[in-house]
Amino acid sequence: MLTGFNNNIVYRDEVYHVQTENRGIENLEIVTLIYKKGAIVASKRNKYDEIMSDEDSEETIKQLMENQHKNMIKALIGGQLDV
Repeated sequence: MLTGFNNNIVYRDEVYHVQTENRGIENLEIVTLIYKKGAIVASKRNKYDEIMSDEDSEETIKQLMENQHKNMIKALIGGQLDV
């Protein structure tokens, strides 16, 4: 099981840490947090309990995580987040 992604992104001369993680079988949730100087400045949570019965659920979860992580980075550098 893939546990997460981490990237440091420079935006407007500040370093932001973008972290996406799978909360696991007990929580069935993907969480992305964006940090600036150690403080959370943005977050996104998505439940995925409806896909657990799918045959390819592990690959689907991986794709959901990748997409959420990339979309939050795009929102950050696109100025769509109030950070």
